[in-house]
Amino acid sequence: MKNKPLYLILLISILTFISVTYIFTAKHGYMYDQAIIDWIDRISSATLVKTMDLVSMLGSSEMILFVTFGIAAIFAIRKNWSFMIFFLIVSVGGVFLNLLLKLLFQRERPGEMSNIEVFNYSLDIPSYSFPSGHTMRATILLVFLIYISSRFIRNSAVRMISYMACTVVMFGIPLSRLFLEAHFLSDTIAAMSISIAWFCLCLLIFRKYNDRKAEAVYLRW
Repeated sequence: MKNKPLYLILLISILTFISVTYIFTAKHGYMYDQAIIDWIDRISSATLVKTMDLVSMLGSSEMILFVTFGIAAIFAIRKNWSFMIFFLIVSVGGVFLNLLLKLLFQRERPGEMSNIEVFNYSLDIPSYSFPSGHTMRATILLVFLIYISSRFIRNSAVRMISYMACTVVMFGIPLSRLFLEAHFLSDTIAAMSISIAWFCLCLLIFRKYNDRKAEAVYLRW
């Protein structure tokens, strides 16, 4: 069963999200998160915060939107319509999923509450904490990049470098959100787990659609 690993990752990711949600949004969950924030505040420094601010910019809505349009344009130029549609469903759907979850839990941030901003324009929508939008956007994009690296990069060394770079950035962005005190640890773990689950679900549907399409072509012949 070629999709068995995907089903396993999907299950683990969903269970992780449910567990984190249950533990950290419960009555005493805030205490655990705040303890981690306090510890990070003690070990942090001005230089480290500046570095983390640069890392955090990689997961900003503007940066993700720019890269998303770039990838979609490449697929369009190559007339790879199925991958372009799959990518747009994964990325745009992930944004709406994040917004839905934020409105569902309405958890306040570690610092002051603010509104969602896009290209320095503030929308009249509260920017809730759970799950982290930066982390979700980045995780979905980077998991997709890992996936297409496995599909299209033939050179094993280059493919491995791509895997490593995506993985470092994928973990670096949620870490930066902690050091900037923009999110709790549970916000980032929940965001990563639900993003991976969302990607796996979309990929399973995408593969099923392609299998049916290939079968239909075969039957016509």
